[in-house]
Amino acid sequence: MNVPEKQHRRRKKSKHFERSIIREFSAEIMIGIIFFFGIFLLYEEMEIKTYVFEGVVSDFQYITHGISHFMSTLLGRAEEYETSDIVGSTLIFIAFNLLISRIRQKSILILSELTECPECGDDLVLVHRNVFQRIYGFVFRVKIRRFHCQSCDYDGLRVRSPKSI
Repeated sequence: MNVPEKQHRRRKKSKHFERSIIREFSAEIMIGIIFFFGIFLLYEEMEIKTYVFEGVVSDFQYITHGISHFMSTLLGRAEEYETSDIVGSTLIFIAFNLLISRIRQKSILILSELTECPECGDDLVLVHRNVFQRIYGFVFRVKIRRFHCQSCDYDGLRVRSPKSI
């Protein structure tokens, strides 16, 4: 029985993407439109200037009122804490982030080269990670793979950055 072969879709060869003039000069076109709109607003006899000015002023007042309200709320809360409390909390936060970064770097450096069993040299089989390894991978933003050697019962981990394959 003659079975037809699967026809694979061929991907088009990637050609050098040629940008259109509008895409290439979009920033310059936008600058030109803004410039000519500004000239139009200077020389027109309608009351667009008044409406635009009132709109800009009211928007500016709304934004400054919001910022003022936010800052007064923030500073009101900040008065409850001493400066040393804020600085101490910031230092603890920085130290915690540096510690996590250092543990991540060390684990990638130490556990990144597992390709064959270090005890007998046989191939390793990928097995499921446990809950602790999943949490560790999530907290330290690393890919963890757990391997097992069927010859000598070796269990090991390979840790890599999420960006690497």
